[in-house]
Amino acid sequence: MGYYTDVDLPFYYALAQTFAINDRYFASVLGQTFPNRAYFAAGTSFGHLTTAEILGGLGQGGYKPINGTIYDLLNQQNVSWTDYFSDLPYSLIFQPSSSHQVPITIVGQPLSSQFAADANAGTLPAVSFIDPSALPQQMINGSTFGTDEHPPNDIRAGQYFVSTVISALRNSPSWNDSLLILTYDEHGGFYDHAAEPPAVLPDDIAPGQCADLSNPPASTLPGGGLACNVSSGQEAPALCPAFTPTGPYPTDCATFDQYGVRLPFVVVSPFAKPGYVSHAVSDHTSLLALIEKRFLGSQHMTARDAAAATLEDMFDFDNAPSANLTIPTAPLPTATDPGCPFT
Repeated sequence: MGYYTDVDLPFYYALAQTFAINDRYFASVLGQTFPNRAYFAAGTSFGHLTTAEILGGLGQGGYKPINGTIYDLLNQQNVSWTDYFSDLPYSLIFQPSSSHQVPITIVGQPLSSQFAADANAGTLPAVSFIDPSALPQQMINGSTFGTDEHPPNDIRAGQYFVSTVISALRNSPSWNDSLLILTYDEHGGFYDHAAEPPAVLPDDIAPGQCADLSNPPASTLPGGGLACNVSSGQEAPALCPAFTPTGPYPTDCATFDQYGVRLPFVVVSPFAKPGYVSHAVSDHTSLLALIEKRFLGSQHMTARDAAAATLEDMFDFDNAPSANLTIPTAPLPTATDPGCPFT
């Protein structure tokens, strides 16, 4: 085992030491990228367990969670939002639920060309979602790097990419009334000593028995949801040997009542308490809860985001104590940098 020091990752260390962090922020589910990102969009993964199911949803028009998504709620309340993306807007994976008769428009913008311009012009929307590249390689400083921070890619390339986004906001007039949150969708398989605590069960949809509004009423029944075959055919039986795709879910099997592994969580904002460490147990639905409280009258989608901590202890909205703090500079990665600076 090893770890990265402030010599390896000076930008990330400086962010964490300058602004506010949370040391009890967990992934929403002990699983892969897609189910965790589904929690961030919908407060539930509505039965899904694998990232492989992303393509199934995209190929069939997108997912329609029964209780809708944060994009639906923002549209309903006429709250402006944009999904800034590098190559794939994550919001494209979801479509509006039939219970929410509000047309949804994918208003994603190329991240590299648009976010800084909007920040400088003071035209950022009320809520911005920023998606890094879904592809494995990006060009930085004349060389090709993977920026996902998974080995064997150089984590310093990801650090540099993140620094361009945060610096663009800090150096713009939009900084004065903004709140930027940096986190990860899941832990990537890395070790952490903290045990995952129990979590509020979001709904009555069991692991592998996916349900949604893709083809009601059949799709609202256990196992009837869009592109559920990967979870129900492979992952769920491994998780629960007594699992059946449509029958009663065994009461002694694992379900969605436990958080996943802890994740880095940094708030970069004029309102962040400098050097503050929050210990509030939270997950991706805490970001939903914060958005819901600020813009949506605390309207929610599932029991998980209804109960989630809003993380307001990390902020001082009256005094903006971090307004004049500086953002550190991230070094450019070079083609000769090793992918892993420790052995």
